[in-house]
Amino acid sequence: MGDTPPLPDGPPYACNALVDWLGVSFELPPGDPRLLELHDGGPAPTPPLDNLVGAVTYWREHPDWMQFLDPRSPSHHDKMVERALYLDFWADHLPSEGDRVLDLGGGVGRFMDWLLDRQCAVELVDPDLRSLWRAVTSAAGKPGALDVHWTTGERLPELAPLDCVIACEVLCYVEDPVRVLQNVARVLKPGAPLLFSVEARWGWAMGADVHEGSITDFFGDGIVHVPGDRWVRTFEKDDLADLLEVAGYELLALQPSHYALSGPFEMAAGELSVDEAMLLEDKLRAHVVSRGLNRAWMAVARPIR
Repeated sequence: MGDTPPLPDGPPYACNALVDWLGVSFELPPGDPRLLELHDGGPAPTPPLDNLVGAVTYWREHPDWMQFLDPRSPSHHDKMVERALYLDFWADHLPSEGDRVLDLGGGVGRFMDWLLDRQCAVELVDPDLRSLWRAVTSAAGKPGALDVHWTTGERLPELAPLDCVIACEVLCYVEDPVRVLQNVARVLKPGAPLLFSVEARWGWAMGADVHEGSITDFFGDGIVHVPGDRWVRTFEKDDLADLLEVAGYELLALQPSHYALSGPFEMAAGELSVDEAMLLEDKLRAHVVSRGLNRAWMAVARPIR
């Protein structure tokens, strides 16, 4: 639009040819028409989409926290340490150089950034256009290739078969997680993995950012709704197993995580290096009192064909 430079050959687009897009805001046709009104500050048509209403506010009031790929961001260090925890757990299933990967709900590109450095071809899907703008800016000049899609997991576009899907902290915020998982199965190559995580109920309930007065939600369905700000579905282990069974997946690996990072022991732990975080996670995971207070579940699954 306007002075927006033409795209290179693609999609996906070679990131070393996206340098002219640095700092450029762009428009995309939304895969879900409701996203346009939400982007412009409209109300959420359903409770889960209150997460996007909150994102509009956060981008306006705290852009430095939202753009955490910038080393100057106050959240950069913790987000990178968290990424290292995920990559360590997923190590046996991570994509190889040149693989095609869907980063579902990838936001500003925490995993996209790492994937592009491995010369992967990344399909980045997110319902927040402001995050996609920043992701393209971060991707420009890197190895690998990228295409971005302004849509939701429930309305996943048609994509060529993929070697891997990453959906980090996504299924807990979507309207219909079964439909999202079924859409993921549609685009994955046979036998290819889904690497994902969800919010864990009791560690989330004890996190520093939990909403005041929401304790009764955790004794019910585990869904916390703060109108105009957030909506989250928290999971116990059996909840996650049931979801995967209904959606037609087999669980390959599961581990409780995030005891300190964003979890109940965050203040006590203080700032941690990657090595310190991994050691502390192991210690808290093994302790009889703390083991059930994980903030997240890290998992690997694949569709049953």
